[in-house]
Amino acid sequence: MKIDVQDLLTGKSESKIVSEDFNLKTLDFNNNEYSFEGPIHIEGTLNKNEDGIFFKGNIFAKVKTVCSRCLDEVVKDLNIDFEEEFNKSQDELGYTINDNKIDITKLIEDNIFLNVPLKTLCSESCKGLCPVCGTNLNKSTCSCDTQIIDPRLEKLKNFFNRD
Repeated sequence: MKIDVQDLLTGKSESKIVSEDFNLKTLDFNNNEYSFEGPIHIEGTLNKNEDGIFFKGNIFAKVKTVCSRCLDEVVKDLNIDFEEEFNKSQDELGYTINDNKIDITKLIEDNIFLNVPLKTLCSESCKGLCPVCGTNLNKSTCSCDTQIIDPRLEKLKNFFNRD
């Protein structure tokens, strides 16, 4: 999504208010796929500074992924505050101004990546899946023996139980 900033760069205006919806289907991050329910909404203010354009605003999104423990679907609301700078020079790191326009696609993706948890949980008390049969332990119980001991360490099991 590109925004025209020519008026700011030429000095015709001091600031520009942005309120846009951005459609993004999915993002892959840290071996997790994130999909979005509805558009991502971005709003904020663009201001000219000596090096380029300063953008301060918020990103609102409803993101859907799976719980890292039980694999149930999880929907989280994201409300991200950001402050970013767009520079005229291509040499500098960060976001650049091209043809009097700024592309905020990468800004949105970067800020979402920075604000989604590395491991998403459906709840802090999620019990996860049984490592033997795969039953979701939040919804039911199983009678599996989860105390399986590595055969190489079997002799250590009774080390402290000496008579």
